[in-house]
Amino acid sequence: MAVKTMAKNTGSGQYTEGWHELTISKATDGNWNEKRTIDLHFEGYNESMQHRVFETHNKTSGEEFKIANLFRYACAGILGVLNDPTGKNPVIQYDDEAVNLVGTHVNALFIKKLNTETNKEYVEIYDLVPVVQETEHLTYTEDDVTRLKAKVEKRQSTNTNTNGVSPVLTSTPVTANADADIPF
Repeated sequence: MAVKTMAKNTGSGQYTEGWHELTISKATDGNWNEKRTIDLHFEGYNESMQHRVFETHNKTSGEEFKIANLFRYACAGILGVLNDPTGKNPVIQYDDEAVNLVGTHVNALFIKKLNTETNKEYVEIYDLVPVVQETEHLTYTEDDVTRLKAKVEKRQSTNTNTNGVSPVLTSTPVTANADADIPF
């Protein structure tokens, strides 16, 4: 018999499925198929763990909502809340420069995906919602955040196969390998 050592913890849990509160460390504008994109990177995660938000327009009104929601949920670049012409529905005025997202906090839903080429699972960010916060112009309560998380989880559950693993999407997001070595 010999005296041996082993790691006290097997990992940080930073790539586990579920909700994680993240701080945006880098946000860059891009373009994909003539649509605006914003690539997000997060403090404490390697460069391969990023999330891309694609410009998406409402089919009825034509209003862009995915990138707008990113700024709204991160409370980034918010200049003010204005009344619409009817006075009934306030609108948010914001500066959509990607740099305004840096340093803001969001909740991110991490999900497992299957790489069909290697047959290995990996983790990616499915979607973002706000964290509980109160700013000069916007406030998100615990109830608001819980409601938005439930909405995302419901949408994600319709995209999950019977093994509990989300199928591979047609676009290829940049993600981190869940089996990555733990540095000591």
